[in-house]
Amino acid sequence: MNEFIAVIEDLIQLFQELVHIEQAKLDAAAKNRITHVEDCMNQEQAAILKLRGLDKKRETYQEQLGYKDHTFQQILSKTSGAEHNQLKTLFDSLSHQVRQFQEINESARSMIEINLHMINKELNNSQNVITTDKAKWEGLL
Repeated sequence: MNEFIAVIEDLIQLFQELVHIEQAKLDAAAKNRITHVEDCMNQEQAAILKLRGLDKKRETYQEQLGYKDHTFQQILSKTSGAEHNQLKTLFDSLSHQVRQFQEINESARSMIEINLHMINKELNNSQNVITTDKAKWEGLL
């Protein structure tokens, strides 16, 4: 059980890091700081690889405990006492961190989509100006 608890604690810490990265990405997107957004995305990719490894460990330890394919709620229903309380606290904390990450991630994605839309709009406007200018000067050149 100790290994399983350690992995859950590592997952909580990783999601805290991901929340920080996502918030930085959101802030950078709001300020149109593209290189900062890219840096955050690179950090995010590294964290996602780490997440995959931790999730595999969690699955392994969970299976060793006899909880293969069980949800956290199902695991809680089969535990009691101090172990139950500790797991409930950890699962609640992990759930909170995941929700916070998802909310900030959605905001960052929306901000980036808005910025891309604005960039495309400006590109289209500049193409129209070039086409208009070219048409004006074409017969004179």
